[in-house]
Amino acid sequence: MNSEAVEDLNALLKGELSAVETYSQALDKVENKEIASILSDCLASHESKVEKLQGAIKNYGGTPESDSGVWGSWAKVLSGGASVFGDDATVAALEQEEDALMSDYEWRLVKMHGEHRDLVKNELFPEQQHVRSMISKLLSKETDGAWPATPVEGKEI
Repeated sequence: MNSEAVEDLNALLKGELSAVETYSQALDKVENKEIASILSDCLASHESKVEKLQGAIKNYGGTPESDSGVWGSWAKVLSGGASVFGDDATVAALEQEEDALMSDYEWRLVKMHGEHRDLVKNELFPEQQHVRSMISKLLSKETDGAWPATPVEGKEI
């Protein structure tokens, strides 16, 4: 077993599991169908990355993580609070999670070596960049550059 590869890939897997949880929760709360469509595409991307990471971890003789840990708990709080402020705040919360994932991918790529780096560099990281870009463009479009959002009338905090 290549423990360094398993450790690196499992760390990325935790972030991806958190993203899947967060997007699933967000899709339950988002009212705008156009936003929901984009979020569904992002969710599918994160689910695909989860499958690729799980497969790679098994190939290295490791056991894939099944829990997103602290990030998953944070995601529940974040997406729950964002729903009070409407779809724009939900997208902004997702953008923050995408930023955290980008940072994790970048940091791990700097320290990775070996075959597992190729998977991350050539497949997972470019897909993460694409999803991050979609969310940023969506937030910019939805808010016209006006941020932070104001509470949606009729929703209690």
